[in-house]
Amino acid sequence: MNTKTVCEKLSVTPKMLRVYEEQGLIKPKRLENNYRDYSVENLVQIETIAILRRLGFSVNEIKSILAFDRTNNEYLDMFYLQYKALESQITELMEIKRELKGTINKMIENRDGESLDKIILTGRENRNNKLINYDDIIDSWNFDEMASDFINRYMKEDIPYQRTIRKLQDMIKTMDDKTFTDVGCGTCNLWEESGEGTDVLAIDKSLHMLLESKKKFPWVKVAMDDILSPDMKLYRKSDVVVSAFMLHHIEYPDQFKAIDNILGLCRDGGTVLIADRCYQDSSLKGADPTEFFIIAEEVEEYLRLKKTDVYAEFTDDNMVIFRAERR
Repeated sequence: MNTKTVCEKLSVTPKMLRVYEEQGLIKPKRLENNYRDYSVENLVQIETIAILRRLGFSVNEIKSILAFDRTNNEYLDMFYLQYKALESQITELMEIKRELKGTINKMIENRDGESLDKIILTGRENRNNKLINYDDIIDSWNFDEMASDFINRYMKEDIPYQRTIRKLQDMIKTMDDKTFTDVGCGTCNLWEESGEGTDVLAIDKSLHMLLESKKKFPWVKVAMDDILSPDMKLYRKSDVVVSAFMLHHIEYPDQFKAIDNILGLCRDGGTVLIADRCYQDSSLKGADPTEFFIIAEEVEEYLRLKKTDVYAEFTDDNMVIFRAERR
């Protein structure tokens, strides 16, 4: 395939192709007349490069992606990396939108005579400070894999955690012939006592967690999604929805939004089980800036407001299980 054809098919320019080749990103075959002959594999590479460049990836980052061995998992990793980059770019654009709205409103209500130049420059400085470092995206991508390893190795030494998981497992054993959805499933430790006949949909936003879950429990159905913005149309309403040790990783303003979506995945008359690290004293809220232990009384009150019959059981001073029956 010659240069003109490639440019027409992919909406790229000859200059872009030359630059990609000079930087070692593609290596088209050369014909006897020294014209370039692009293969289908080259086309896939060029399309991927163009997408990643638009998302802000550096040449070195793209080289590492294209150096992957051609196996299913490596391609999956590549697409997941693109997904994470796009997700971060959306977050960045939403933040810019919020800052622009704030600047506009401040200009409209500028009753203190503050310099317009100062307002504009302050808004621009705030936006620039929040621009994404795409190295951080790759670091977080690698962190997913490390996190799954951490869960497998170290959570088994956390006695209160294990006690709570066992309690959940005992509750699940009494629920015969039910459909289950596990939200924020991690590596699916909760299902170690369940058999292949158990109907489980496991949802997590980490690809590596899901791959680890699928390796351990091939019979579990998995889906990558974020509980703060799930595509609810894709999912059934299960008899039982479980969230085990997920909420304390979510900042306080978003925890109730996550609970709303957990409830939305459960059918009327179904059961929601929420187990998590908690504070029984609301004055401790925010005591640890790196963890967002749920406030037990606030979550219990919120579940009641959502027309559920709620039962709470503390398995440790800082761990609770809520069983909420939907009416």
